[in-house]
Amino acid sequence: MALQADGFDRSVPLPPELKIAHIREAIEHVESRAAELIDIYFEQANVFSGIVGILGTQSLDALSPYKKHKHPDIAQQRFPDLSLGGKLNPPPEHALESKGGLDPNFETSR
Repeated sequence: MALQADGFDRSVPLPPELKIAHIREAIEHVESRAAELIDIYFEQANVFSGIVGILGTQSLDALSPYKKHKHPDIAQQRFPDLSLGGKLNPPPEHALESKGGLDPNFETSR
């Protein structure tokens, strides 16, 4: 992987109109909100990853041109979580899914 100093691999293409600045701001927003919830990770990591995914969707909705899917059933259970401009039935290249995961460098011992 060809990571830059800021941790982003510029060789990975981004979806239309999504910029690294949007992603960086969304990450910072998720990290600030999830920091208060870290105890959930130690109780049930799968629940915590779901919460982080939700926070990611909310953050990208607020900070990027990708908006939460308007149909609640699709938004909660099926692809996509977000689409460019909030369009219904977007082509896959204009759709995003928000997932939470564990940084392999995260120290899990207290």
